[in-house]
Amino acid sequence: MTSGTVDRWLGAAWNEIPSALRLAVVEHIFGADLVTMSAYAAAKARYVVERVDPDMRSDFEDVAQDTMVALTATLPTERIRHWKTHVLQQLQWQVLQNRRRRTADKRHPGHRVDYESTVLFVEDRTQADGADRLADRTALQGALDAIPHSEIAAVLRATFVLAPDGTYTDVQTTKEVAEDLDFSQEKVKRLRATGTKMLREALRAQLDARDPHTEEAS
Repeated sequence: MTSGTVDRWLGAAWNEIPSALRLAVVEHIFGADLVTMSAYAAAKARYVVERVDPDMRSDFEDVAQDTMVALTATLPTERIRHWKTHVLQQLQWQVLQNRRRRTADKRHPGHRVDYESTVLFVEDRTQADGADRLADRTALQGALDAIPHSEIAAVLRATFVLAPDGTYTDVQTTKEVAEDLDFSQEKVKRLRATGTKMLREALRAQLDARDPHTEEAS
């Protein structure tokens, strides 16, 4: 089976792929086999749940299973460079979603961390259903990819937990980012402060490129 043959399943739903090809397709797209990925998710789930939602620490096995189901329900539209980061982001998203569902009546979702509202709340000018739209995954991911400084880019990527369904989900605290990257909290604060302006400009460029008529109208 050639690379081109497997690439045809990029972005496909799991049930669309012939059962005999599924394991090979997963390994081609993620760069790791399903067993290895599942073992990694199980190993990291306990840590993520303990850090993000310790009240539900006993559910870490369910979180790992749900994460793998979500990762393969619809495959990525492009091959994944760093599968461990991808799995870890999905774990974080899964735990955050579980926590939000459980605490929906206690707080408004999306405001756990107030990190530079000018970065988090970017008007998505392709959407018309309200002000303070959050930048969608495509725009935010494109902006993060455009950050030239490697450590700033790493801190910003670790800051944002991006929902696989295409919407911004949450941001991590300074302490959480420092733990993930093995940086000091002071270093994270400094790099995030420097990166705020860079990210804002990159987001604007992404949105302007996607909707060139907006700048004329503004």
